[in-house]
Amino acid sequence: MVPADDEVFTTWTKELDDARVSIVYLCGELDASGVPTFLGDLHELIGGDRGIIMDAHLLSYIDSTGMGALLCIKQALQRSGRGVCIVGAHGLLTKILHVTRADHEFRCYDNVDEAMAEVNSPGW
Repeated sequence: MVPADDEVFTTWTKELDDARVSIVYLCGELDASGVPTFLGDLHELIGGDRGIIMDAHLLSYIDSTGMGALLCIKQALQRSGRGVCIVGAHGLLTKILHVTRADHEFRCYDNVDEAMAEVNSPGW
């Protein structure tokens, strides 16, 4: 049982019928304790044939372990010719992306509609 004052990390996925991507919503704290859940939740998607839009609007915290997991997912998708982007980066995630220069690794958008416009264009 998790104490009430500890925030739990969870994800949920939305499959879009006519899209080449799945949207993964990140909620809570993506740190060393949340990474196994995160990677487990995305295991099937990583092995699939779609790109991934990571919606971080509800992500309240991320540490270096969480950032490492995002980069591992990006690399796995790239190996199979798929892309990943981040939507709704804010607060600490934005700072970590900038400080680690990972903002050059991920395409970032304000909202899902902006990301979908890019995903549906050639070359994504």
